[in-house]
Amino acid sequence: MAFDAKVYKVLVASPGDVEEERRTIPEVIASWNALNSEKDAVVLLPVKWETHSAPLMGDRAQGVINDQMLKTCDMAIGVFWTRLGSPTGASESGTAEEIEWFIKNNRPVMLYFSSRNIEPDKLDIDQFAALKDFEKRMQKIGLTGAYSSITDLREKLFNQLSINVRRLLNGELPKVASPDDLRERLESITKIVKAGKLYMEDYEKDGQVKSFLVKGDTAPLKQELKDLGGRWNRTLGGWIFQKAREVEIAEFIKLKTSLS
Repeated sequence: MAFDAKVYKVLVASPGDVEEERRTIPEVIASWNALNSEKDAVVLLPVKWETHSAPLMGDRAQGVINDQMLKTCDMAIGVFWTRLGSPTGASESGTAEEIEWFIKNNRPVMLYFSSRNIEPDKLDIDQFAALKDFEKRMQKIGLTGAYSSITDLREKLFNQLSINVRRLLNGELPKVASPDDLRERLESITKIVKAGKLYMEDYEKDGQVKSFLVKGDTAPLKQELKDLGGRWNRTLGGWIFQKAREVEIAEFIKLKTSLS
C-alpha cells in the first residue's frame, strides 16, 4: 500500500579504506526504512559518490561532489579506520571537507572511528597521524563514536539514525560550534587557565587521548567539579573529564579564576 513520506538524504562519507562499512551503511538504512518508514512517514535515502555524482569539468573534484551531492543532503554519516584521505585544495581531505560543511550548516553528523586491529605493514603513518588529529578535533565538539566490528557499527548506527530523524522532524537540532570556533575559544582562555592555580592537561591511555585532567588547587571546587561530571583519580592527582568537555570545563576554570 502506498503512503506519503518525507525523504531525508543521508550522505555516506569516508576515505577509501572502509569498503565494508560503505556497503554496510546502506543496508542499515534499508533496515531502518523497513521498520520505521510507514509508521513515521519518513524514508531515508543513502547518497554515495559512486552512485550520485557524475563527471563534470570546470571545478576541483571535491567541489563537483559538493555541488552535486552534499548540499542536497539532510544528514551525514562518516566512518574512518586508518586514513583521513587526500587534500582537496580547500581542506585536508575530501571526507573532512564534507563533514566540516555539515557542521557549519548545522545538519546532523554521525562520526564513527573503527578500533579494529591494524596491520602495521599496511599502515600509512602520515595518514594515521592526520586522522588522529581530526578525531581529536571532532571529540571536542562531541561528535565521535567508536565501533569494534561491523555488527557493532550496525547497532550503533541504527539507534543514532532514529535519534536524528526524530530531531529533524521536531526541529530540535542544536547549533554545533565548528572546530575553528572551538579552537579560537580555547586559545583565548589557555593563558588564563595555565596561569592560575588550576590547570588542565591531556590524559593519554592506550596511545589515545580521550580525556583530560583538571589539576592543581582543586580542593575549593571539589563539589562543583564532581557535579560537572568529573571523577577524582588519586593516582593521577586530578579530576578526569571526557575530551569533548574540554571547552566547557576550561571556561568554568576561567570563570572561577577571574572571581578569585
